[in-house]
Amino acid sequence: MDLVLDIASSAEFWRQHYPANRTPRAPEVCVPRECASRKQDVMMLLPDWIDGSFVNPTGGVLHVLDIGGQQGRQTKSLVVHKWNGAIPEGSFYKLEESVYVQSPGYMFLNAASVLDFPGLVAFGDELCGLYSFDAREERGFKKRIHSLTSKEKLEKYLLLANGLRGQMLAMRALQHVVDNSASPMETFDEMTMCLPYRYGGYGIVQPEMNMSVTLTKKAAQIAKRRKCFLDMGYSDFNLDIEHHGKYDHSSAEDIASDRARVNALREMGIEVIELSAEQVNDLFAYEYIIERVARITGKRLPKNALGATSKRIALRNSIREWNMSSGKIR
Repeated sequence: MDLVLDIASSAEFWRQHYPANRTPRAPEVCVPRECASRKQDVMMLLPDWIDGSFVNPTGGVLHVLDIGGQQGRQTKSLVVHKWNGAIPEGSFYKLEESVYVQSPGYMFLNAASVLDFPGLVAFGDELCGLYSFDAREERGFKKRIHSLTSKEKLEKYLLLANGLRGQMLAMRALQHVVDNSASPMETFDEMTMCLPYRYGGYGIVQPEMNMSVTLTKKAAQIAKRRKCFLDMGYSDFNLDIEHHGKYDHSSAEDIASDRARVNALREMGIEVIELSAEQVNDLFAYEYIIERVARITGKRLPKNALGATSKRIALRNSIREWNMSSGKIR
């Protein structure tokens, strides 16, 4: 008998327990079949690292999957989700004897059935990004050195899931996912700028997130480093959009480093547009930035594309709620 974590608890494993400096190995080929669904069986198989801090982000309950089960069940501390459909190869990782967790690809597929569209894109950005939500952290997330997956890997997995529930919506959302976002606010900036009008965005072409740039000799002397990473880089337009968050850019040393880096990039002819949380939260100030970016990237913005439309407000609220909940899935 195997203990199989459902999407909500699987997400917490990847967020809380998987090392930030490792890329996951290849997932298991086999699929667990006899799943623990009764509380006594679950408790018998429960590993030590599944404790109160692990289940609190998912409402204080453990979510498990019963493959081939007849019905879901719920108690105060355990929710059993049944699954009777096909399961593509690469859907699970075996953590230890008899304990399985969903792969990033399988989580993204399943998320299409439980998240709204902005939440699904934002979840994809986290899975492919350089951060993971962690409610134990003061700012609600932690940095990753390597992402858990990539947009390319998610696409390969979803192609194996052809015809399964959520596959078409997940593929549509994946078009708007980006690799290497380094924070929830970078995800917010990219999504609100680049999602199409029908979702409340402005349709700006997607940037390359945290793009590496090798500095010229003079620029390296200014920045006191040989390379820089651009938050939202547009190599075709010599443009960089930088989000200055309150945690990474508040000390005197951080501010001095930021100024030197910006000056170095400008020395190389790269236009740098700087964003603060205050500008992002003020729609009028934010749209002034949007219009600058649109001019540089050649995007024509119709008059009705601007302003506090219902879709725009809904999009911004949805991403904010996702970030504030530390990516709560259930």
